[in-house]
Amino acid sequence: MPNRRLLRVADLIREELSDIISRTVHDPRVSGHDFTITRADVSADLAHAKVHVSTLASDRDRDALIAGLNHGTGFIHRELMGRVRMKNIPALVFEYDDGLAKSQRIADILHTLAKERG
Repeated sequence: MPNRRLLRVADLIREELSDIISRTVHDPRVSGHDFTITRADVSADLAHAKVHVSTLASDRDRDALIAGLNHGTGFIHRELMGRVRMKNIPALVFEYDDGLAKSQRIADILHTLAKERG
């Protein structure tokens, strides 16, 4: 189980990344889509962070979004360095989180079942 410091760092990184990406990233693969940064998993040595991104966009748009975010990691990392006071800022890797899509699918199925029952 991660310690409290790692959880605080992960939450801080998630919040700052959300703000950085929404305000300063102008890549059309990224800025044209609605998405949510669901969580950041930070390694114990704070050297790496996997950032989980969720969206309801189509598969092609989703892949472009993740590619755009990973393409801009250098810029995003520099912006994060200016906002977060830490000795070392973790290297970022963006990954798709399918939790929101699964939740939406379950909600759709439940809605369909409710309609069928009356």
